[in-house]
Amino acid sequence: MAQLEVLYNAECPICRREIEHYKRLSGDDVAYVEITAQTAADWGLSEEQAAQQLHVRRGAATSVGVEAFVAIWRQLPYFWILAPIVNFKPIKAVASVIYRRCLAPLLFAAHKRRRRRSGGAGS
Repeated sequence: MAQLEVLYNAECPICRREIEHYKRLSGDDVAYVEITAQTAADWGLSEEQAAQQLHVRRGAATSVGVEAFVAIWRQLPYFWILAPIVNFKPIKAVASVIYRRCLAPLLFAAHKRRRRRSGGAGS
């Protein structure tokens, strides 16, 4: 089975903190890839698209948003118990709407503000 790869926004303090926690738990079972112009392009995304939501892939299969979190949690000790709960259709539907419509846009807006203030690329 191919290794799970996680594409994440290392410029986002919340994202970075969460991924650092996952890294400590997952060891070598998961590859964590910081978003850059090149890594986003390797995933078929722009930097902006990549930064809008969490992305994971295993081989050719890519998951985004809540599905990406579920894929990660399946790999982690302690978190594996959350995966089937959040993947339960009614819970997943609600969690996906909350993530896609509230949490991800708030984090992405904060990311864009940080980039504008620092004069970073992609602003």
